[in-house]
Amino acid sequence: MRSAPSVRRRRRFAGNAVFITGASSGIGAALAREFAREGGDVVLAARRQDRLEALAAEITQAGCRALVVPCDVTRDGDLERAATLSRTAFGKLDVVVANAGFGVVGALETLALDDYRRQFETNVFGVLRTVYATLEDLKKTRGRLVLLGSVSGHVGVPGSSPYSM
Repeated sequence: MRSAPSVRRRRRFAGNAVFITGASSGIGAALAREFAREGGDVVLAARRQDRLEALAAEITQAGCRALVVPCDVTRDGDLERAATLSRTAFGKLDVVVANAGFGVVGALETLALDDYRRQFETNVFGVLRTVYATLEDLKKTRGRLVLLGSVSGHVGVPGSSPYSM
């Protein structure tokens, strides 16, 4: 009787450095785990350092490399610093995932302009800061830029007008 052939998992991102904003929870953390599982070295960028460190420990225990870079996509200079630290650690950036974002929920008349500003600063300008800080790296490696969005940008949901803009 022949034994079944061994199935070896293809590691699609082996040798790739992957930079992820909003990596401390939700989709960003899930993407970090998946990129690492597929062989990528991951840069975990977000505000909550304790969560980033816990995720990095999980990833490194699985035999992969992770770099924790606390940063805030709404602050000028944070993403440039994060990109520099990433280059120093991994030598390059092959994939950049602009994932940081959140939604403000509430009836229009209960929200202040500052609620909208805070969300736009993260969800729009944070994406632009991410792109500007990493674009030259991606050009050098012919890398990939991943921009996450939401169905709320296409279909309005009552009570979430700021998030739908």
